[in-house]
Amino acid sequence: YMKHMIKLRDVLSELLSEALGLSSDHLARIECMESEHLSCLYYPPCPEPNLTLGLLKHSDTTFFTTVVQDDKGGLQVFHQDQWVNVLPVPGALLANIGDLMQV
Repeated sequence: YMKHMIKLRDVLSELLSEALGLSSDHLARIECMESEHLSCLYYPPCPEPNLTLGLLKHSDTTFFTTVVQDDKGGLQVFHQDQWVNVLPVPGALLANIGDLMQV
């Protein structure tokens, strides 16, 4: 599993470098994505969803976060002073740009 996650990290590093107008190896050369830290979170269905609030407003402190949503959704982003639902796309990986990308 980790071997595949490291490969995904490397491919995303190249794609992000190119999207920023840099050489494809730029982010790898400055070692900003060398961490092998991986958090896998699973949120099972709540038996009483009307009693839940979800997570508080926050930013991701990492370089980027990849998310796999289920078909129920629930992910929101704050855009133009309002919360907007992010609709799930089956089989898709969603990439959230984190705080370190802004440095």
